[in-house]
Amino acid sequence: MEFPDSETILTDDDVAAYRAAAEGAPVDPQQGRRLARLGLAHRVGDELHVADPQLAAHALFAAHRVTLERALRQVEQLPTLTALSDHYAPTRLYGGPASELLRSRDGMNAEIGKVLAEATDELLTVQPGRPEDRDPAVYRDGIARARRLLERGVPVRTLYAAAALEHAPTREYCDALLEGGAEVRVAQDLPPRMVLCGRHLFVDNLVGPGDPDSGWCVTDIAGVTFARAVYELHWARATPWQTALAVASQAVTTGQQRAILRGLAEGRTQAVVAAQLDVSEREVRRELTSLRTALGLASTYALLYWWATSADRGIP
Repeated sequence: MEFPDSETILTDDDVAAYRAAAEGAPVDPQQGRRLARLGLAHRVGDELHVADPQLAAHALFAAHRVTLERALRQVEQLPTLTALSDHYAPTRLYGGPASELLRSRDGMNAEIGKVLAEATDELLTVQPGRPEDRDPAVYRDGIARARRLLERGVPVRTLYAAAALEHAPTREYCDALLEGGAEVRVAQDLPPRMVLCGRHLFVDNLVGPGDPDSGWCVTDIAGVTFARAVYELHWARATPWQTALAVASQAVTTGQQRAILRGLAEGRTQAVVAAQLDVSEREVRRELTSLRTALGLASTYALLYWWATSADRGIP
């Protein structure tokens, strides 16, 4: 007999056709082919001959035996799996497949590129640091990537620190983003640098000291949802790029000077402010001296008094 096709399911019509064939009645050719696939019949020339159904049953069981035995072994594991619940603490942080450590900048960029290539949700980014001069190709690649997303209907939003307003390459970059349909805003205080896209969160410079190029790709739903909520909170308080640019052009202070004055006004020392802004203490002192000279003020105390009533306080 032919080995039965284990994917074909026996139907009431098949049963009726087998009974008819066993009694010698003619059977529709298509129905005869089904009986042959089920191992219940075979053809000799133009004639259809029925087979022993018990043999078909044994052959079908043999075809599924390995699968059935594997399924039974897995079912036997259920009590052991259930018992492992005693060792699982839902409140403990488990990394596992919900986060992946990416040990290089190239690794981060490659993984971000893969996510963006398939993105259907919006892209959210935070750039909290002071802009640095980069290879123009980096800006071109960023603009091209954003435009590809926008053309596919994927919204793009970016948050920048106020220092970006005074950095010519970043201004040109943001102007290109805005022209393409993206949204850009400026805020005084921002969360760490991050990239959010769908169910993926990328963060860097948070792995450990001396390892600034490492980062995490987080896919934990709770972590990504929390990061998105933090982003939306800062976005709601941020100033649209063009508005911030227009206001900053009339300011007495620079973005970095405003960041320094805000830190000092909140009671932080120059050393702490320098560390938070990732600049040297000498740079902080230089900025304060430059601003005191421009305003004709004799001391930092006088400068802070001026700051308390200055319109520049409202500028990002």
